[in-house]
Amino acid sequence: MPETGARRRTFALHWNRPHWPWLERFWLGTRHRLTNAALLLLVLTLCYGVWPYGTLWRLEHAVLAGDQATVAALVDLDAVRDEIARRLDKDQDSLITAVSDAFIDWLEAGLRQHGVEALQRLVTLDWVREQFLLIPTLQGPGLWASISEIFFSAPDDLRVRIERAPLAPPLNLRLQLEGLAWRVTLIHD
Repeated sequence: MPETGARRRTFALHWNRPHWPWLERFWLGTRHRLTNAALLLLVLTLCYGVWPYGTLWRLEHAVLAGDQATVAALVDLDAVRDEIARRLDKDQDSLITAVSDAFIDWLEAGLRQHGVEALQRLVTLDWVREQFLLIPTLQGPGLWASISEIFFSAPDDLRVRIERAPLAPPLNLRLQLEGLAWRVTLIHD
């Protein structure tokens, strides 16, 4: 029996000692680096997620101030026109799934009046400004109170749905990352 107690003490002493001191040193050094890397990754992810909101904020203020140059820098009119043209062409796929009756009536009247150049004449910076000015909260709490849906459909593609005046259909936007800037590439209701 005394031998068994000695074995237990030896085993307990052996077990409490680090078996692999190099592993313990590695873990202590790596733990701090992993924590710092995880925190950095979290901060970068949050910054990336907030980044397009800055574009929406700049666009809201440019519309309210009548700053056409900033609106032109933030909205890719050619991409907006191209996507509307794709929606009108039954043989092409479009990101615009459904449009309101008012939008169809507006396009139809434009086609009658301007013919094939309707989109060039209808989809302008003034039209973009008009779409945003239909948002009732722009004068009060701002654009943020009117956003009903916002999500990333891809890392470089943000979709926004904005509720407008009671009789106006919601405004749908698509922001895409172009280089180092987010730009609006789709507007429709």
